[in-house]
Amino acid sequence: MFGLTDQEMHIVVDVLVKLALGLVLAGAIGFEREIHGRPAGIRTHMLLIMGVILFSASGRYFMGGDTARVAAQVVVGVGFLGAGTIMRTGAEVKGLTTAASLWATAGIGMAIALGGAFMFIGVVATVLCLLTLSGIDILEYQFLHTKQTQVLRLVIDGKEQVFTLLAHVSAQTGVQVRSVNIVETSPQIVVDMELRGKTKGLLESVSAISGISSASWQIPWS
Repeated sequence: MFGLTDQEMHIVVDVLVKLALGLVLAGAIGFEREIHGRPAGIRTHMLLIMGVILFSASGRYFMGGDTARVAAQVVVGVGFLGAGTIMRTGAEVKGLTTAASLWATAGIGMAIALGGAFMFIGVVATVLCLLTLSGIDILEYQFLHTKQTQVLRLVIDGKEQVFTLLAHVSAQTGVQVRSVNIVETSPQIVVDMELRGKTKGLLESVSAISGISSASWQIPWS
């Protein structure tokens, strides 16, 4: 087929199978990042693992076939890509978890490129990545919520309630308001307040304010 020898067809099938598996695994990690609004989502993770697998596979057939050198350069390249997802706002640094997920995805891509038992290892590593990204975050939220930033989402009837709301939350002892995002969605207004501190009982007290249609906690993701 296509003028390829049996050996070349074997190489084509092998690489395509690895690419297909890699795209599925990277897509799962990227989807987890995407649904939480991170800068590197499905496409970034899928393109990353595609590049890693292709570089690793084709590197075997270059003059000398020094796969160790190819792997080292892939690591450097992924490092630059991960750095692009990290943002610093004042004393707070965001995007480190997403940068780490890109590094992990590159490692999964290399494992898949090796083939054999390492393909299974890549699948297990993907499951562990997803558990780390989602499961650990939920546990942190449950047991370390006073140390972690939380987002309080409120739907209010009008602008006049915004000042009442801010005054009420700011007056709470041990609660720090880090940021406020207001979105007008006629006829109501959605207010997202990023808070840190002792927020126990805050949801109930805010819900009792006149003009508040709904109040809920949104789990902040890294």
